Amino acid sequence: MKNMKVLILVFGILGVASLFIPMEGFTFFAFLKLAGASYLVPVLGGFVLAAIMGGMGLAKPPMQSWQGAAAAAGFAAAFVRLEMWHVADVLKGPLAAKLLVVAVFGGLITSILALAKPEAKA
Repeated sequence: MKNMKVLILVFGILGVASLFIPMEGFTFFAFLKLAGASYLVPVLGGFVLAAIMGGMGLAKPPMQSWQGAAAAAGFAAAFVRLEMWHVADVLKGPLAAKLLVVAVFGGLITSILALAKPEAKA
């Protein structure tokens, strides 16, 4: 599963980028900042952690299973804190909301697959 680390990195970066896309004068980052650190830290930190794990897997292959677990934990933190089980409500929103959904679900699935089937040693 060589492409998993690239996908984890891409979904992590997409998650961070989606927080800063302006929509109707605000960004998701601004909303999370207004809500407090208990919202901002798990979401932004989760995406950054996942992106770092994907980058580490690319920089020094093979990607270790603990890196997949850390990426999954980062995406799961964003999933829970953003209450993504209400995804139908989020998908009615602007492009930034749709990108956020893609980043969370795509990253969570990819990192779980990377954890379940670690990369073979080179």
